[in-house]
Amino acid sequence: MIELVHDGLRIRLKAWHDLSWLTEQGRLFCVFDQLISGNICFGLDNGRDKLFIKYAGAPCLMYAGQPEAAVLRLREAEHRYSCLRHPALNPLKSSFEAAGGHALVFPWFDGFALAPLDLHMRSLRSLPLIPRLAMYDQLMDFIVYAASRDYLAAGISDHHILIDFVNHRAIFSSVDHYMRFPAATPYPKLPGSSWYLPEEAYQAGTPLGEASIVYSLGALAFTLLSEIPFKKLRSWRAGEKLFNLACGAMARDPGMRTQSAAAYQASWRQEVLHLRGL
Repeated sequence: MIELVHDGLRIRLKAWHDLSWLTEQGRLFCVFDQLISGNICFGLDNGRDKLFIKYAGAPCLMYAGQPEAAVLRLREAEHRYSCLRHPALNPLKSSFEAAGGHALVFPWFDGFALAPLDLHMRSLRSLPLIPRLAMYDQLMDFIVYAASRDYLAAGISDHHILIDFVNHRAIFSSVDHYMRFPAATPYPKLPGSSWYLPEEAYQAGTPLGEASIVYSLGALAFTLLSEIPFKKLRSWRAGEKLFNLACGAMARDPGMRTQSAAAYQASWRQEVLHLRGL
């Protein structure tokens, strides 16, 4: 391991890599160098805007693959950010090549990821129900929109869910692993945290459809609306009917789930209206 120092912040890598391009982008105020994705991420202030830059090409400390593979994956992901523009996805501003790597530039989002710090998850679960319902709806709307563009939500993780606790806004920070339909489970499994993955996401070669997306939507509901991410009514905060809808979305058998992400969203929103007495 080596440490580079830029604007007083340490950047830890497996080996030296040219990051002199950071100087052209602004003052570095934040570094994320412990990611397993093969990317290293930076927060920079150029005097006009704060930026979030996702860069592949450096020998990242926690990445088991080759930097070249990370570069290819990030280049391929760039099209997804352009295609899936939505209020609940951090918008891509630009991209550039540097030091044999590739960088995507996003606006900085004034919020916190739900992982790895449990503090932020506890902060989410201390919010009143209505803001939590609203943030779930924002995230759900993006996943349903992606499905309407023939994209399977993949790679979902609490690390990629950002919450603005002041304005009660939620966004996704990554669609790097989203897949176009028709889709099948890659070897050894679909990317993403286990909580969001249905059983078929662990069976290489298994066709994946919108029922798999519905499972992720159910899991996401428990993340935002339960005190603990388990299917227990006693920890649920949004009424029994929505609890049953989320549980049904997470049925082990894909055939027992709602088969359309849009249909699940419509059912969910109808129940929310009843819950709020509207």
